Amino acid sequence: MRALQGGADALLERHRIYVQPINFPTVPRGGERLRFTPTPFHSDEDIERLVDALSEVWSRLPIRRVA
Repeated sequence: MRALQGGADALLERHRIYVQPINFPTVPRGGERLRFTPTPFHSDEDIERLVDALSEVWSRLPIRRVA
């Protein structure tokens, strides 16, 4: 869970992207995840920037990638 929170913090601090962590008790321990809320106001460039930021942050932290 600390790695996931660290990922959310890094996205905000390094890339100015806010994502909502979903933690226990909303999900089981070990099942923590991030909530993304795209809107029609997010451009294709915004989404590309998010993907690049996620790739950079995830490469630095022990976070498992799943679909």
